[in-house]
Amino acid sequence: MRTGRVLIIGLIFLVLANLWVRQGALLTLAAQVAMAVPPVPALATLLILLAGLALLRRIGIRRREVMGVYLFLTLAVALTSGAAMRFFLPALTVPYYFDSVENRWAEFHKYIPDWLVPQGEEVIRTYFEGAETGAVPWGAWLQPLAIWMVFFVAFYVLLMCIALVFRPVWEEGEHLSYPMAEFPLMLAGYRQDILHGIWTNAVFWLGFFTVGLYNLFNIMNAFNPAIPAMGLNTDLSPLFNQHPLTALQPINIQYRPEIFGIAYMMPSDIVLSTLVVFFLYFKGISLGGAMMGVDIPGYPFEFEQAMGGYVALLLVLVYGARGRIAQVFRTLWDRNEVSPWLPIGLVVSFIVVVGFWVMFGMSLWVVLLYLLLLLSVGIGYMRIRAETGYPTWWIKPLNQERDMLINFFGTERLAPGGNFSTLTGLELQSFMYRGYFSQLVAYQAEALRIGGQIKVDRRQIVSLMVWAVILGSAVSWWMHLDTSYEWGSNVLEGGTTQGGQRVTLMTQAYDQLASWMRGPAEPKKNESIAFGVGAAIVIILAVLRRLFLQFPLHPSGFVLGMTGGGIIGWAMLLFSYIIKQIVLRLGGMRLYNRLLPFFIGVVLGHYFWAGTVWALIASFGGQGFDKYRVWF
Repeated sequence: MRTGRVLIIGLIFLVLANLWVRQGALLTLAAQVAMAVPPVPALATLLILLAGLALLRRIGIRRREVMGVYLFLTLAVALTSGAAMRFFLPALTVPYYFDSVENRWAEFHKYIPDWLVPQGEEVIRTYFEGAETGAVPWGAWLQPLAIWMVFFVAFYVLLMCIALVFRPVWEEGEHLSYPMAEFPLMLAGYRQDILHGIWTNAVFWLGFFTVGLYNLFNIMNAFNPAIPAMGLNTDLSPLFNQHPLTALQPINIQYRPEIFGIAYMMPSDIVLSTLVVFFLYFKGISLGGAMMGVDIPGYPFEFEQAMGGYVALLLVLVYGARGRIAQVFRTLWDRNEVSPWLPIGLVVSFIVVVGFWVMFGMSLWVVLLYLLLLLSVGIGYMRIRAETGYPTWWIKPLNQERDMLINFFGTERLAPGGNFSTLTGLELQSFMYRGYFSQLVAYQAEALRIGGQIKVDRRQIVSLMVWAVILGSAVSWWMHLDTSYEWGSNVLEGGTTQGGQRVTLMTQAYDQLASWMRGPAEPKKNESIAFGVGAAIVIILAVLRRLFLQFPLHPSGFVLGMTGGGIIGWAMLLFSYIIKQIVLRLGGMRLYNRLLPFFIGVVLGHYFWAGTVWALIASFGGQGFDKYRVWF
C-alpha cells in the first residue's frame, strides 16, 4: 500500500467531509453523518472509489489504497463529530464567555493553566458572537491546540498499542468475527469465499431498495403527513401508563435499519443475552422496585451498573490476555528478535497522557483511576465491536467515568484543602467522559483486522492511524473555528443566543463544578453499590461461561442490555434474532449465507439513501429540507 497516495486522497475527502459536517450538523442540523458507525462520508468515499477503481488503477491506485483511504477516514471523520472535537473546542472557551457574578465561575479560572486555552477577551467573545471579518485569530489558538495535539496523539497511540496487544488473542486465539470490518471487505470484493459477486446479487439489491422505500415514505410523510409511513420510532409508553407499569417507561421501538442488518451477523448468544438483560433484568427490577414501593432517586441505576460491568469486563479481558501481555513486556529485556517498540509505545504514551493531566494540577491517584475508567469503556467497547459490530456508539454509560469518582469519594476528598485543580481538570475535559473519544479505539482495531486481511504491513496501518488523528484533529479544528468566527458559536448547532447542544453540555459541566465549590457532594452509597452489582454480574457470567461451555448468557450482553443495546436497539435485535432462528431451523447455514446479502443490502441501503443521498439534500437544500433529520 502506498501510504503517501492514501493520505493525499484521504485528506481531500476529509476536507470535503468536514464541509459536509459543517453544513449538515452545524448550520442546518439536518444530518449527523459523522456520528454514524462507520461515518457516512467514509463509507460514501469507499463506494465512490470502488466505482472508479478501473480509472484509478491507471494512476497506481489499487484496492489496497482504496481500503487504506477508507480506514483513514473512519477515524479522521469520527474525530470531527458531535461527541468528539465539536465537544472539545467549547470546553476551552465556555468558562470565560459565560462567566458572571451570579454563577461565580471566575473562582475556578485560576485552576485552568493559561497554556491550555486561548487568551484574550476579544478572542473568546468573537468565537461565540462571530468576528466582523470572519477571520480566525490563529495566533491565540495555535499554542493551546499544539499542546492538545500532543495529548490526543499520545492518547490514541496508547489506544493503538492496547489494540495491538489484544489483536492476536482475539483474532487468532478466539477467532472473533469483526462484523464491522467484514462489511467493507465484502463490499470491496475481498470475501468471495463467503459472498461471491455481491454487486450482482439480486438478494442484496432487494435489501438495498427495500430500505430505500422505507426512507422514501418517511421523507414524503415528513412533508405530507397524509402519506403513511413507519416513521423513526413507535412509542410504547402509553401502553404502560398505570402504576406500577409506569416503571417500564420509557420503552419504544426505534427503527434502526443498520442495527437490524448487523444483528443478523451478530453472535446469537450475545443478542439473546442483551434481550434477556434488558427485559428480564433491567425492566424486571424496575417493575419489581415499583411494586415493592422502592422510592430511591436514580433507581435502578442502570448506567452505574453498566460502568461496573465495563470495569469487570476489562478485568476479564486482561486475565484472558495475561500471557500475551507478559510476552509483550518481556521483549523489553528479552528481545529474541522481537521488536520492543510495542511496550515502549505503551509506556511512553501512558506517561505522556498521565503527565499531561498531572501538569494540569490533577492528583496522580485520581488521574490513574480516571484513566482506568476511560480505558475500561474504550477496551470494553472495542471488544463488543469485535464480537458483534454493533453499529452505534451509545452503549456507554454517559458521564460515569467522572460520576463514579464522585460517587465513591465525594468532592471533598477530590479537592483537599479547597484545591479544586482536580475537579476543574475533570470538567474542562468533560468531552472525554461525555463523548466517545476512548471508544474510537474500535476503528483502530478494525483497521488492524482489515490490514491483516488485505496483506498490508502492520506498521503502515499504525502510521495511517496516527496520521488520521493528526489530520483529523487539525482539519476538524480548522472547520469548527472557521465556522464559529464566521457565524458565532451562539447560533450554531441549533443555538439561538446561548449556543447549541455542545455549548449547553459544557455550561452544565461548569455549573456542576461551581456547585461543588459552593457545597461539597458526599459519596453516594446506592450508586456505589450498583457499580459493584454490575461488576459482580459480569464476572459471574464470565465464570459460568468458562465452567459451562453451553451457558447461554454472555457478559457483553449485560453491558449492551443496560445501555444502548437494549434501550435503543432491543426491537431491531429481537426482529433480526427471530428471523435468523427461523432461517437456521429451516435451511441451516446454507440458507443463512444465501440471505446474508439481503441484510448487508439493508445496512448499505440505509447509509446510502438516508445517510448519503437524503443527508446531502437536507444539508444543502435550504430551508424546509430538515424535516426528516438523519441522525445516527
